[in-house]
Amino acid sequence: MHHPPSAGLEIWAATPTPFGPDGELRPDVVAEQARHLTAAGVSGAFVGGTTGEFAALSTGERLELVAAWAAYRPPGLRLCVHVGHTALGEATALARQAGEQGADMIAAVAPYYGSPSGAEAVVDHLAEIAAAAPGVPFCYYHAPEMSGLRVPASAVAAVAAKRIPAFGAVKFTDGDLLEFARTQEVSPHVRVYFGRDELLPAAFGMGGHAVIGSLYNFLAPAAREVYAAATSGRLDDAVRLHRPFREVADVADRHGTLPVVKELAALLGGPDTGRCRSPWHRLTGPALTDVRRLADRLATPG
Repeated sequence: MHHPPSAGLEIWAATPTPFGPDGELRPDVVAEQARHLTAAGVSGAFVGGTTGEFAALSTGERLELVAAWAAYRPPGLRLCVHVGHTALGEATALARQAGEQGADMIAAVAPYYGSPSGAEAVVDHLAEIAAAAPGVPFCYYHAPEMSGLRVPASAVAAVAAKRIPAFGAVKFTDGDLLEFARTQEVSPHVRVYFGRDELLPAAFGMGGHAVIGSLYNFLAPAAREVYAAATSGRLDDAVRLHRPFREVADVADRHGTLPVVKELAALLGGPDTGRCRSPWHRLTGPALTDVRRLADRLATPG
């Protein structure tokens, strides 16, 4: 699958899953999420990933969530569905549904409990998932801090490029920029999406031009400014414009990434997607005050 060079930065927002006050899935909120992302001008929605708390959802809930995105997304907003699961049969069911409902791409993490030891074993698992949605572009989701998998992304990509016909992307959520460069060099037909928002200027300096991340639910315009500065050689400007991402990272490190992202997304014009499920938590007291102060600063930059 060949990806022509992008005229600008390709941005996908990793979307939070909407829950009600008792933690129940609220698929009706997806319509408002889709409208919000469309207004922000992002390329697509990355649904059911880490930001979407996929490991805290049943397969039935994940199927319901994807059905809502397929139904509510407006023309022009692309859809990538994360279908990874430790149970291969569940992952293939999710992949099959995503393909049937018109997903533009499916993504999957490698098995993350009893992780395979090498790239061939990882691709054994991924190939079965991809085969359940033939012809749908497939993205390998590399997130070693979450999955514990230490097989290099470049090694997985090199094997997948030979064995998975629709393989065309990697979501690279790691701070190892040397490995990011290696993964980009695997094939001109594999697009590598950088997933560590707090390292954007460095990633752009290493040739990155596509991103998937949670902060693009509210910082997509800032990301475009960082990209424009970095790619025109204005590195001081790129680092300065990137400050909001680092500020979010600082608050998220103190209070938990997913609760902070959910709260900020709602405070900065997006729909309220509720509290996180366990093992995350609701922000209260000083944590909520910190996030609200941050939202005020982000809403009035400069």
